[in-house]
This record gives sequence, structure tokens and C-alpha cells, in this order.
Amino acid sequence: MKMLNRVKSVRWLGDYRLKLVFKDGYVGEVDLHGIAESPRGPMEQPLKEIDFFKEAVADGYSVAWPNGYDISPDTLRHWCEIGRACSQEELDAAFAKHSETSAFILHDKPSEK
Repeated sequence: MKMLNRVKSVRWLGDYRLKLVFKDGYVGEVDLHGIAESPRGPMEQPLKEIDFFKEAVADGYSVAWPNGYDISPDTLRHWCEIGRACSQEELDAAFAKHSETSAFILHDKPSEK
């Protein structure tokens, strides 16, 4: 699967919401409340603290936090396009659906679902 997304900039919007600008010019917003509220391991645990969450930066590839935790830019792009963070199973299904094509279809704006 060829996706090649890169996050150019990130801005905290309040609570657990981020505004992302991708290198291709796409701008989207994502709410990561679910990740912060239900961390799956020690790297996600600090995200529960809003002061730590606000320290998100664009590292030239993705969004990262001071403890080294980051989220794949392709995952972030998909979440922005569908308007929400989704489960790993849903994400895997979406990526698998498009793995047979030469590239994942990226939209100009989030889906109107």
C-alpha cells in the first residue's frame, strides 16, 4: 500500500482535538479523546494529562509527544477523513480494502458520514 502521508504542522484545538496540516495541503481535525481516555500501554498513559497532550508536535513525519509516542501519519489522515478516530479493527479493514490498489484514495475533505 502506498500512502506516503506526512504531517507538516499540528495545532492543539482544546481538549483532545488536534488540527493537522499534511504536506500535500490537506487540513483536517481529529479528536483523540478515546486514546487518551483508554490508553493501551505505558506510552499512551501520559496522554490522559491534558498538559502533556498539548505538547504534541509535528516531527517532520507524524505527530509525536515528548515521551516518543507517535501516531502513523496514514492513520491520522484516515481518521481526519472519516471525522473520528476508529478502532484498530476498523482501521485494518479500511487499509486492507485498499491494499489491492496501487494507492489508498485520499480525499480533499473528511467524509460526510
